[in-house]
This record gives sequence, C-alpha cells and structure tokens, in this order.
Amino acid sequence: MGKASKIIVTIVIIVAFIAIFGIIVGVRGDSGHSTPGILGLIIVAGLIGAIRAVWKKDQNEDNHLDKQ
Repeated sequence: MGKASKIIVTIVIIVAFIAIFGIIVGVRGDSGHSTPGILGLIIVAGLIGAIRAVWKKDQNEDNHLDKQ
C-alpha cells in the first residue's frame, strides 16, 4: 500500500472515529452521563489499533534486499 493511500485511509478512520465518538457522547449525554464511559475507551483503543494496522510495514517491503 502506498503512502498516499495510507494517509487517505487514516483520514477516513479518524473521521469515522469522530462520528462514532460523537454519537456515543450524545446518547450518553441524553441519559444524564457526562463522560463517554467504557465504550468510549473501547472506541479509542480501536482507533489506535486501526491506525497501527494501516501503518504497519508489509513483509514484502522488507524482503526486497534479501541475499540468496
């Protein structure tokens, strides 16, 4: 995956996170809570994992200089 496509996917992930997190905060705010709670923490952990998975190096990129 090229660097440009990784940047685009990262932007999409962040926009989706903001939308989902906003929904969670809004729903919890309507029910009287002032924080997103444990579900918000799970969503943040998912954001971090998704971004790390996108930027993780492929095995094929590292093997192009292997000696035979």
